[in-house]
Amino acid sequence: MTDNIQQPSPARDLRSLLERSRERLDLDAVDRQILMALYEDSRISQRSLAAKVGMSAPAVAERISRLERAEVIKRHTIEVDWDAVGYPMLVVMPLTFSAGADVLAVVTTLRSIPELVELTVLTGSYDMMARFRVKDHVDLQNLLLEHIWPIPGLQRVETMLSLGQISNKSPLVRLLNPEATSDAADHQ
Repeated sequence: MTDNIQQPSPARDLRSLLERSRERLDLDAVDRQILMALYEDSRISQRSLAAKVGMSAPAVAERISRLERAEVIKRHTIEVDWDAVGYPMLVVMPLTFSAGADVLAVVTTLRSIPELVELTVLTGSYDMMARFRVKDHVDLQNLLLEHIWPIPGLQRVETMLSLGQISNKSPLVRLLNPEATSDAADHQ
């Protein structure tokens, strides 16, 4: 008699960790205007937002609530100046799992590292991309030697340091208002 014990699938493990896909919500021009305005200034008052889109404040409030319920608006947040809070170095690490790695254990360990700011599953040569914020070279050295390299199941880790960020002020405007992008391109 043989035991038919199935080993966990790394792909199934990863799938259980991913944010679920959502159905596309049809957005009209007013919804797009509201999203772009909130993206630019998440603290804008509903009265100011209503004036901007040409609706009453209660109507705008209802639209915002609908967008929140549909999880188009996931949260209202801030953008942090990492230099000002003492973490100026952005470290990008493409990661490859070893064969038979316990993917859930690797991800759990990565998530426990306080400097982790983003973890993305990839296709191609790498399995994941991790982004960390560190204070300096000594902090980076500690991150690698004490936290990353000892993780069982990582076959390959590359470390890339950001030299700086190129400003991309309003990607949402370009995505939600393609006419603005084509108009800008026509005037160049």
